[in-house]
Order: sequence, then C-alpha cells, then structure tokens
Amino acid sequence: MRSSPRHRLLSAALAAAFGTTFVSWSGIAAAQAPGQAATPTFDINVGPQPLAAALNELSRQTSAQVLAAGDVVTGINAPAVSGRLTLQQALDRLLVGSGLVAVRNGSSQVTIQRASAAAAGSSLPTVTVQADSDGTTEGTGSYTTRSTATATRLDLSQRETPQSVSVIGRQQIEDQNLVTLDDVLRQTPGIVSDRLDERVKFTSRGFELGTMIDGVPTLSFSSVAGEASMLSTAIYDRVEVIRGSAGLLSGSGSPGGVVNLVRKRPTTEFAGHVTGGFGSWNRYNAEVDVGGPLNAAGTLRGRFVASRTEGKSFIESKKTAEDVLYGILEADLSPTTTLSLGVEHQKTATDGANFGQAPLFFSDGTRTNLPRSFNSSAPWSYWNMYSDKVFASLDQQLGSGWRLKLDASYTKTKRKRASGDLNTYYPVDGVTGDSTIDIRDNPANGKNTSFDAYLRGPFEAFGRQHEAVLGLSYNNYDYAIDTNLATSTAFDTRPLNFYTLQSFPAVTSFPYKSYTLSGQVTQKAIYASTRLRLADPLSVIVGARGTWYTDSSLNRNQVAGTLTRNPGSHESGVITPYAGIVYDLSKEFSIYGSYTDIFLPNSQRDSNNRLIAPQRGKNYEVGIKGEHFGGKLNTSLAVFRTKQTNVPVEDTSAGLLPDGSIPYRAVPGAHSKGFELTASGELAPGWQVLAGYTYYAKRDKDGALLEPTIPNRLFRVSTSYRLPGEWSKLTIGGSVNYQSGIYYDEYSGLGRASQGGLTVIGLMARYEFSKKLSASLNIENLADKRYYSGLGGYNGYTYGRPRNAWLKLTYKL
Repeated sequence: MRSSPRHRLLSAALAAAFGTTFVSWSGIAAAQAPGQAATPTFDINVGPQPLAAALNELSRQTSAQVLAAGDVVTGINAPAVSGRLTLQQALDRLLVGSGLVAVRNGSSQVTIQRASAAAAGSSLPTVTVQADSDGTTEGTGSYTTRSTATATRLDLSQRETPQSVSVIGRQQIEDQNLVTLDDVLRQTPGIVSDRLDERVKFTSRGFELGTMIDGVPTLSFSSVAGEASMLSTAIYDRVEVIRGSAGLLSGSGSPGGVVNLVRKRPTTEFAGHVTGGFGSWNRYNAEVDVGGPLNAAGTLRGRFVASRTEGKSFIESKKTAEDVLYGILEADLSPTTTLSLGVEHQKTATDGANFGQAPLFFSDGTRTNLPRSFNSSAPWSYWNMYSDKVFASLDQQLGSGWRLKLDASYTKTKRKRASGDLNTYYPVDGVTGDSTIDIRDNPANGKNTSFDAYLRGPFEAFGRQHEAVLGLSYNNYDYAIDTNLATSTAFDTRPLNFYTLQSFPAVTSFPYKSYTLSGQVTQKAIYASTRLRLADPLSVIVGARGTWYTDSSLNRNQVAGTLTRNPGSHESGVITPYAGIVYDLSKEFSIYGSYTDIFLPNSQRDSNNRLIAPQRGKNYEVGIKGEHFGGKLNTSLAVFRTKQTNVPVEDTSAGLLPDGSIPYRAVPGAHSKGFELTASGELAPGWQVLAGYTYYAKRDKDGALLEPTIPNRLFRVSTSYRLPGEWSKLTIGGSVNYQSGIYYDEYSGLGRASQGGLTVIGLMARYEFSKKLSASLNIENLADKRYYSGLGGYNGYTYGRPRNAWLKLTYKL
C-alpha cells in the first residue's frame, strides 16, 4: 500500500508520541463479509433527528454496533422509526431515501456505506465514534449526549439514569474556551470550585468529588503529587459529572459524586485541526490534533494531540507554561475485537507560584484591601507538576449483544515545589510590615496502577429483555512527600517585611531533610448491576460493589531520627449498594427515585482499641427527567438528601489507648438537602445550552450550618447560538455564573470577611471564514468583578481572574 501524505503525517506524529518507529499494519483483518440479518426483534422508538444521532440511538436500543464514517452521515436527517422491528427493518427505514445502505458484519455489527461504494465492493473503516452508543460528543455540535455509563456501567440515556448527571461535551469546551478541568467545573451545574492556591477543591452538595478516567476510578490525585484541576481538556471528548454518592463504580470516597474524564478516540476518516491563540497577560497557545486511518482497510487508526500554552498572570511575578502530548492507536484485530494503546504526558510549570493565600486582615483588625495583582509568595517560588500515563484497552464483542471490556493503566505523577510563602496564620502588621515567611522545598511523587474488566449485555427473562453488568476492579497507589529545608531546624520560618516580599532573597539550596510521609493505598473490588424492564414504562436498576481496602503510611522525622507508622485502615468486603427506579410517564417524561452509597475508611480507633467502622455517604434522590426533540434536549428536576455517618471525633470521656494515642468515637456527621433544575442540549435550531440552578444546605448533627465559605445557591448557564440565513457563519454566546453569599471568620478572631451574591458574565463569538478557517473571541468576567475564587482555605483569600480576553484561529485539516 502506498502511504498518503496524511498517513505519513499521522504516523510521524504517533511515532513522536509513542517514542518508537511506527509501522503501518496492513495485515489486520478488514471487515467481515456480510452475514444474514439477525432474527430478534426489538421495541424501537427513534425520533426524527440527524442520521448520526438516530444511528446512535438505534445502537443503544438494540445493543448492536452500528458503524458509520462521519463524512458519510453528516448532513443527512433520518425519519422517525418505531414499532416491533428487526435490526435490519429499523435500519432500512432510517436510511430510506438517503443513498446509504447497511452492510452486515456479523450478528451484531453493521457498517453504513454509500450505496455506490457498497456496490463496488469498497472497504470502509470498521470502527467509528460517530454513530456508536458510547456517548461521544465530538462532531455532534451538541451541549448534551445520548448516553452515559458513569453511574452504573450500563449505557443509558440521561433520562434512563436515576441520578443527577451533567455532561460537558467537546462543543461546549471549545465554545467557552474551557482549557482546564477547573474551567470546566466552574461552568458545571451544582459544582463549586474552591481555589486554595495552585490547588483547587471541587464539591457538590457540600461534599468533595472523586475522579475517574474513561470510566475507571483513579487514585492518582489522592496526594499532592497529582492535581486534577490542572488537567488539560485538549485530550478529552467530554467530562461527565455524577452528583451524589457514586460508590458502585468509583469505590471509596466522599458522597459528593464523581468526575469522569473521557478521552478522545481515533476517527475513521482523516480529520484534525491546527489552532493558535493569544490572550491577556501575554498568553499564547498552539495546538495540533490529527487522527484517522493508518491503513487502506481502516482497521488501524490513530490520533495525536500536542499543545503548548505559556504566558503571564494577572498576579505579580507569576507565569505558567503547559505542555501536553497525547497519542492513541486503535486496531481491529478481528471484526469483533478492538485493541487500543495510548500514552499521555502533561507538564505544568508555574513560576511565582502560590502556596497558601493572601491575608484578609492586618494584626490591628483592619482589612488589607490588597490589589488583585498581590502575590503572597516570593517570585523565585515555583510549582511544577508532571504526569505520564500509559493505558490499554481490549474490547471484545461476544455475540448476542454481549461485550467484554478490559482497561489497564499506569500513571506516574510528580511535583517539584520550592517556595517562600507569607504565613497567614501569623500576624501581619500593616504599619511596620512585620510578618513571617515560610521557606521549604516540597517534592512529591506518586504511582498508580489500575485495572478494570467487565462483561455487559442483554438477557431475556419473563418475556422481556433486560441488561446486566458484572465487573472487577483493582487500584494501587504509592506515594511519597518530602519536606526539605535550608536550615537544620524543624521548620524554616523567618521574619519578613510584608511590603518587601517580592524582593526577598532567593533560596536555592535545601540540604536538610526534615521529614518524609510515604504510603500505599490498595483497593480491590467486584461489582454488578442490572436493569430490569418490569413493564413497558417501568425499569428497575439494582447493583452492588464489594470492596477490599488497605491504607498504610509511614512518617520519617529526620530531625528527631524517628520513624512512625501511622494508624492505617483495613476493610474487607465492604458492600456498597445501588438502587434506582424509573417510570415513563410519556415519551418525553420519566419520574425516578434512587438510593446510592459510598464508604470512606477510618484510621481512628475507639476506646476499646477497635477500628471505627467506615464513614458512609448515602444519597436519596427523587425527580423528573425529560427528553425532548428526539433526545436533542434533556431536562431534570431533582430533590435530594445526602448524609455522611460514622465521622470520627475525639472521645474525651475515655482514657488514652495502650499506644498513648487519643481514642475516637463515631458520630452522625453531616447531611445536605436541597433541589436542582437542569437543562442541556438544543432549545431551538442552532441554539445550544447547558444550564442549572442548585440550592442546598449542609448542616451538622445539631442542625448548624456548615462550610459558609461554599455558596449554597448556584446558577450556571452556558449558551451559543448560530445565526440563521446569511449570518450563519457567525455564532454568538456566553455564560452567566451566579453564586450566593459566603463568609469566613478569621482564625485568630480578627474579624469576618464576607462576599455577597456574585454574578460573573462571559461572552463568546466565532466567525467561519470558510469550512476550514474560523476565528473565535472569548471574554471572561465582562464586568470586571472583583471577587474571591477561594476563601478561608489558609486563613486568607484568593482572587478570581479580572476581565480578560482570548482570541484564537482554527484551521481544519
């Protein structure tokens, strides 16, 4: 086979990503010869919509793999199809008048081809993301998705999922210029993004969120060696957010929910883009993204993404550089077997980086009122994050709609950090400038190995078709965090003149090791879920996870010459249940109810020297969901109550334990209750929206309001509108983010810092000069509001970004 320039370009890019010479595999099997039509019939209900979306919906309803190249189905609309039909009958009706035909590749796989190509015997790629049932958003132009499996591992629409779900897809990421996970979650309904310094805490309903990648839980961000908020969105198709306990798939953690980052996959036709942009504070970005087939049969496909971003900040002496590399190969080993291999690399380096926050008060109780450009760390401070991943997956179609999926990954994360930071727990004299600076070197590293395997497919019982999943999961995380000092003391704190912080002499050597914290966390689990269709309008989803968990750590104090084994956790066979019910009121609306659970191990012991039982996070939720315009728009109203129990507190009524430590007792911890409304998708032709309003109140066991630094009312809306007719080359939109008031009482009693209700507005516009070239402009914080993006995390505050703009050009290859 003679390689085309596009093949050579993509092969060279993938060779750079994988660090090896790339050889085109032309011997991998092409599509299997067409077989006979399958005889089973299905209850089909597909509304009128674009053909790609209709095929996606048909794939979901029949559990068949319906494959089509993007350029084959783009611009074609499908009619409504409903009734008790075979797969072939449904396909024939969807394709009527389109000039396309369905070519069978076995009992449960179909390729959509142009009739002329099929007649000539042309070979088409056998795998695509365009019309598969995996919820891919790239190329759809939509602010919603047809399916998600993050909650249960079952491919369900949002209406069929008995939990609160939001999906931020590729189109919204590009429209709103959401370049990091922090940017994405600040636009997500119901999510609070609370910035400490270079780190950010994400919460939902008052509780923290866990993290998954491609549906597999990861512990990579369990220590400071990894920071999820810095993750670049350049390599992801979408971000799925489940609100409420999500222990069925994610394992241990908090009842806030889980964030699932879904990677981009190779395309079946050559496609890609080159983007260049620049923005406020001398920032710039360059990005290339290419993908497509690497052999004539299309049985080997690849994708390569490279991105470089660099520039200053509105904060004095601060600048950041980010490099991202991503490569993935996808090979059809047979018509029913697909193997994927991939690598990722990201480095985020920040000079003038912050550890801690700016002070709220001077020592006499007056407010500091510092400029937004104030940097609470010395200019020689730095914070560099490194992340390297290798991953693989095997997808095996077993026939009769059943599928075996294996996922494995290995991740290394590393932090290099040295700094001089204003200590906001020590007094700052506003007249003399007397204050304290902390100086230290804090490198950290982590290694995470994860594996997940599951079987999924339909089965028949009592005259109806149901679905089931059975899986197992393994996660192991090793980490170490060092503290190195420039002096031979336990802590290096020095006098500082607050007003000369930016000229504090650089410290370049840290020869004294103070202490090292190292540890290991291991989770092993089996899980299962099933969706039972008890009647035409009624479905019940039940599931459970059994988890075996160990956590151990050591603290080495080099100054004192001691080694301490910290209290650890060991849990065997902890059961995490899941239950949900969905009842269809009509073709558009369903009511639902669910109970979801998660656990978090305790390392504390009670007065009898026994380990306290794990904390349990429980979420009760009822609501109504809508699916409108053939699935183009999803809406929901949810009422929820989230509880956390078995929270350890010191038991002052008991004596010390045999090892001299303080005993603890378990108490009811906190509960949160509230409601939320959301909408996502197309409101009218060309008008996309993701919007949500959330209210909740988190209280302790005595009813006192908790965490006043986190707003309890949120309104989020992001939208874009492509103008009709002669103005169709122009798309306009923006975002509105409102949050209710927050406050924080200063640690030493100097006073209360408050922020009232806040609304931040953003604008966007994109103009298409041609089918290949477009320009876009994004403006953040249009009214230039001065506001806290973090409050009270280190007895201080962090300011949000002032008004800024970003202009970029995109050329499609």
